[in-house]
Amino acid sequence: MLLGLCAAMVLLAQASAVEVSQKGPAALISGAIKDGDQFKLREFLARPEAAQIRVVYLDSPGGRIDPAREMARQIREKGYATAVDAARARCESACTGLFVAGSRRLYLNAGAISDGEGKIRRGLGFHEGNSSQPVGGRGYSGGATSGMVNIYYEMGVPGAASLVTKAAFNSMYHISAQTALSLGVATGLSGP
Repeated sequence: MLLGLCAAMVLLAQASAVEVSQKGPAALISGAIKDGDQFKLREFLARPEAAQIRVVYLDSPGGRIDPAREMARQIREKGYATAVDAARARCESACTGLFVAGSRRLYLNAGAISDGEGKIRRGLGFHEGNSSQPVGGRGYSGGATSGMVNIYYEMGVPGAASLVTKAAFNSMYHISAQTALSLGVATGLSGP
């Protein structure tokens, strides 16, 4: 019984990790960012077909900061544009580190997104860092918050750093198209 439960937990953890796919010049990174996903992306980008990629679409609730940092570096190294289609996708938390890595950063169909906290689960979302706590689930993490700020500065988008304190670790602050442009988080609202 215990062995079966452990196997089910491993399969569930694997199923919720990042998925990477490609259709012509567009790649899609979707799902929660887990430890090891940076290696999955590296292997994916090493395929001969990956030479066609020009833009990476993102749809992720975020996840672990360390693999996100390495994934962002890979996106930056390749010179890819990044895109979030706010009509149907989200890029929240650690995913925003991948978004700011783009040589061009396209925030598509974001006209209906308003600045603020709320129940919306689309578009670009920011919050203070969190970490697992031994008792009670998640809690605020200054280390995780500074880790995200460091990614934004490393990628040359310091305007994003001001957004992490707009929402507590257990909430999400989504930004409008105009805020994304004014802070340099996005470089365009159409494309690719």
